Amino acid sequence: MELNRAVTLTNRISWGSIIAGVITVLAVSLLLTTLGASLGFSLLSPTQDDIVNGADKAVMIWTVVALIISLAAGGFVAGRLAGADGLIHGFLIWGTTLIVATVLGFSAVGGLLKLTGSAVGSVASGAGTVVSGAGKAVANSADFGKDLFDKLGINTKIETANPNQDIVNALRKSNVPELQPEYLQNQLQQAGDDVMEAGKAFATHPENSDQIISQLTDKLKSRTETISKSVNRDDVKNALAQNTSMTPEQADQAVDNFIQARDKAVQQANQSIDQLQDKVNQAKAQYAQFKQEAKQKADAAAKAAAKVSLWSFIALLLGAIISSVAGMWGVNTLPNGNRIKA
Repeated sequence: MELNRAVTLTNRISWGSIIAGVITVLAVSLLLTTLGASLGFSLLSPTQDDIVNGADKAVMIWTVVALIISLAAGGFVAGRLAGADGLIHGFLIWGTTLIVATVLGFSAVGGLLKLTGSAVGSVASGAGTVVSGAGKAVANSADFGKDLFDKLGINTKIETANPNQDIVNALRKSNVPELQPEYLQNQLQQAGDDVMEAGKAFATHPENSDQIISQLTDKLKSRTETISKSVNRDDVKNALAQNTSMTPEQADQAVDNFIQARDKAVQQANQSIDQLQDKVNQAKAQYAQFKQEAKQKADAAAKAAAKVSLWSFIALLLGAIISSVAGMWGVNTLPNGNRIKA
């Protein structure tokens, strides 16, 4: 008895009716979606400042209407052809159409039905989508920061009077770093290298941007302090005395000339580093603004994803109800004699 009842219930599910209902949903949806696309394009205003001109809202409303009409039509057809259990057949129309739209991505189902078809996955991967967006934001942040650092440059040229070659050779032989003719030039070049290294670090580890900029600032300050240190007059005099044939009087005069020229060169070097530091500060401010805007966009994207997921759920629920009710309606339109008895 129970077996016969199970067989009877199974036979009452008319998959032919369900297939016919799904075809109806797709066909009606294709027709209405085409009309909706025409409506959307007609509202666009390329010649005005507001190009969209409310087309997005109009198309969304129309898509909801198209969804309701197409699912209602499909549920009605399935219920009428099945002749029994319209609620179940209407519900199966909704579920089958949803699966077809999700798996095949059938464009005829229209924008919102495709949205509802992917809603289950969207709700589950909503957080992942936001994380993915955040990952893109980090990548864009790295590119933005690297571009800023690439634009930073330092003038490594120092204008000095032509030094006496004997004095240059004498200072070079002293092996005192601060007395080497290329000392200030090398300090400026190393400052430029510091910027390049910071740019590379920024590109690979944008999440450490604040630390990278802070370290670069400290290095530039340290180089300024190093350059600004005055040289020991006795070191210069000893270098000249040991490596030239100058008299004490000539050596004193040469020392005075050297220190005066070096002080001028130090001033130029410090100005170059100060200008570079100003550029770094400006880049830091620009990057801080970029990060703030990126955070705001990420927050807006997260809220939009949450809103889409919520409305997708509502659309799914609404579609199930409409399709089920339409299935019952289809059965009720049949004469009593044509209905399948339980």
